Amino acid sequence: MLERNFVKEKLAQGHPVLGTWTTLGSPMAAEVLAHAGLDFQIIDGEHGPFQLDEVHAYVSRCERHQCSAIVRVPAREDWMILQALDQGAHGVMVPHVDDAAQARALVAAAKYPPAGSRGFSPFTRAGGFSNIGAAAYPSRANAFTLTAILVESFQALARLDEILAVPELDVVYFGAYDLSQEAGVPGELSHAKVLKPVTEAVKRVVKAGKSAGGMVPQSPDEIKRLLDLGMRFITYDVDSALLFRPARTMVEWFAKETA
Repeated sequence: MLERNFVKEKLAQGHPVLGTWTTLGSPMAAEVLAHAGLDFQIIDGEHGPFQLDEVHAYVSRCERHQCSAIVRVPAREDWMILQALDQGAHGVMVPHVDDAAQARALVAAAKYPPAGSRGFSPFTRAGGFSNIGAAAYPSRANAFTLTAILVESFQALARLDEILAVPELDVVYFGAYDLSQEAGVPGELSHAKVLKPVTEAVKRVVKAGKSAGGMVPQSPDEIKRLLDLGMRFITYDVDSALLFRPARTMVEWFAKETA
């Protein structure tokens, strides 16, 4: 059932893409955001209350509206990557990648031979639930699947060039909150200790022909700054904050008006 990977198509054409982090564990909330026109959503299996056997529900809700569901697996585990992709996820993102060996392990788990070593069964949502066309399925899946890593440590930044040399790696996402914590300025994403190394790293990602993302912008101005840095994989905010912030603003206004 692999048809179109909407986000991968746009990136390949040189277009920036806009998505968000999905953490609430609600397929209906995911569909609302997909219906709004986002290019992708990252189903956050590391921090959100998700079960791997529910991935297909998010994929289906997103695909209805030409939105790609990318699954951030909780850990660098081959079986988790296999579960997400067999249920039709358009891509996988692995957290805490610190070196090229870990990036290569992601690619190996996400791709069929000769690019990787992913376990093969066509009797899945991704495979169309049957072995009809099974011979052509692995090559189609390899071309379809987007691979992404999270760079969340200064150790990884120091090894970025060797990470970028890994074939079949599509997106490098900079986990700015973890980097800010390691830099001693937790939550201060615009601090020079965070922004300067990330800015330099994004240039290297672009030069390597891959797509960069990160920083979780929460306004058009913040998105514009990231586009100017060279990022093309833009994650606008988080589903929980998109729900909370306007409600909180209205509550504060109402309290003043009725005081």
